[in-house]
Amino acid sequence: KTELKRVLKLPTLVCQGLSYLCPACVLMYYGIINVLTNGHFPLTLIVAGVAMTLTALSYAKMCRKYPVAGSVYSYVSRSIGPKLGFIAGWGLMLDYFLLPMTCYLGCGLYLNIMVPAVPVWAWIIIAVVFVAVCNCVGVGVASIVNNINVIAPIIALVVTVIFIIKFVLGGGGAGTLIYPEALYNADMFELGPIMTGAAIMAIVFVGFDSVTTFSEETINPEKNMPRAVVIICVGAAIEFFLVAYFMNCGWPYEPGAIQDPNTAITEFNVHIGIGWMNTIFILINTLASIGCCIAGQGATARILLGMGRDGFLPKKFFGYIHPKFQTPVNNIVLTTLIALTALFYQENVMGAASLVSFGAVCGFFMVNFSVIGHYIIRGKERGAGAMIRHLIIPALGMLSLLVVFYFIETPAKILGGIWLGVGIIYLAVKTKGFRELPPEMKIDE
Repeated sequence: KTELKRVLKLPTLVCQGLSYLCPACVLMYYGIINVLTNGHFPLTLIVAGVAMTLTALSYAKMCRKYPVAGSVYSYVSRSIGPKLGFIAGWGLMLDYFLLPMTCYLGCGLYLNIMVPAVPVWAWIIIAVVFVAVCNCVGVGVASIVNNINVIAPIIALVVTVIFIIKFVLGGGGAGTLIYPEALYNADMFELGPIMTGAAIMAIVFVGFDSVTTFSEETINPEKNMPRAVVIICVGAAIEFFLVAYFMNCGWPYEPGAIQDPNTAITEFNVHIGIGWMNTIFILINTLASIGCCIAGQGATARILLGMGRDGFLPKKFFGYIHPKFQTPVNNIVLTTLIALTALFYQENVMGAASLVSFGAVCGFFMVNFSVIGHYIIRGKERGAGAMIRHLIIPALGMLSLLVVFYFIETPAKILGGIWLGVGIIYLAVKTKGFRELPPEMKIDE
């Protein structure tokens, strides 16, 4: 029996997750969220970070209990039931499928600015093929690439923050690093826009859960995987907040000051006197996007692997592991073909990106619910400690995600609902009207 190869340690897992998170992506959302929330970018990140941290704690519990490939699908299947597990995995796949596609679009559009002679579609194909090769050769090779893609953006962020601090201490911007209005301005505060911003920013936390799909390739997963999940989520939340706070100190928000929210980072760099960083940012963004695609495609391939081995999807194709590379090559090829649909969305990046938060929030909600299902409902745990760890904390996570879901744009909800509907129909056919379990489905007791 061909199995996945255990090669990943805690530091590599953290880099894998941070690569999918894209540490530098906070720079791209600076203008969009500040304009939306009237300068409350850091506060918006706190709201999103709290919701994601509650979910990360639930992930840590479930990946310790079930250290297998499949992530949300596996956790919900084994703690609640296989049918609901399939729907949970199906919903999260929407996120995994589309987030890399939007990253490929980013690569193509930015690189075309630097090298206009190479069209956008050519850059997209180059990036797609490179990512597919990295994932097919093995998670070890992919992790090396991801390590580079994490280190480079972090260095760029550190350089940017250093120049912000220098600019502020020199009398620019707010003129001080202790600037309460960078976090909260009573005159401009509105709860609705901040919650809408939190729904958008939930997207940037998706990477912390992608590492759970590599449990079968992790050394001592019961110990290393829960640590990695929490470190990635909490570390990213702190990093995002600090960068956003310093940026608001460097350029205090004023209505109308930002000319183009979508590319406001370039305006910010010019404002603090480091316009030369714009070229570097494009290169860093490309590295971060590639890292996101490698991690995202790898995670999707392993979710499909889990579904294939359990019989929800055709086992011969989706459950196949290449004997030489010891990777789910068939699933990687399939996700590569899906990624190529980015060629048809060169003028509609947000059309795909708007769906990402829908899949993520649905999947995260079910992970929190799986903790309650496993420990409280099935395990019948009682006592104050169990109630806090396995009921109250995940319930708070579910509640926060419901609030975030409410503020997701309506078109994304409609399209996401259609995706879930297709999954439910497939499940009904597969289980003969929900009366049977799929073939070869094994649920741990």
